[in-house]
Amino acid sequence: MQQKAVTDYCNGGGNIIVSGAFVGTDLWDNPFATEKDKEWAQQTLKYKWRNNNGAVTGHVKSVPSPFLPIQGNYRYYNELNSDSYVVENPDAIEPADKNAFTIFRYSENNLSAGVLYKGETYSTCILGFPIEAVKGQDKRNELIKQITDAFK
Repeated sequence: MQQKAVTDYCNGGGNIIVSGAFVGTDLWDNPFATEKDKEWAQQTLKYKWRNNNGAVTGHVKSVPSPFLPIQGNYRYYNELNSDSYVVENPDAIEPADKNAFTIFRYSENNLSAGVLYKGETYSTCILGFPIEAVKGQDKRNELIKQITDAFK
């Protein structure tokens, strides 16, 4: 039911950002996930899972893509702290469409950390790390602005 709502929203011209440490794992490496779940992620959100051990250092970097607003480096909380929960094993994800591109990679190993798709009807951005765990409100705002500017 939720997948249908997201699909309907996207097909109606809505853009969507999905972020989280388990955006791929929940649909691929989960005993309750089905082949239809994987197909939905690839066909609607335009990404696929690579692994659930994307990185440990908490650093992501933008990489060249057709989306010029996407630039810079970001850090997310990867150790115990008083400001945020800890992101220990973020997902590595890959593009699943010819109009989807890796926009971020984990700095330590170059695994894909973020995918942006821009289609004729809608756009998606899927991040294998949680936006809310990015260090600094100004950096979180910058990241979201870059993504929404890339959707234009």
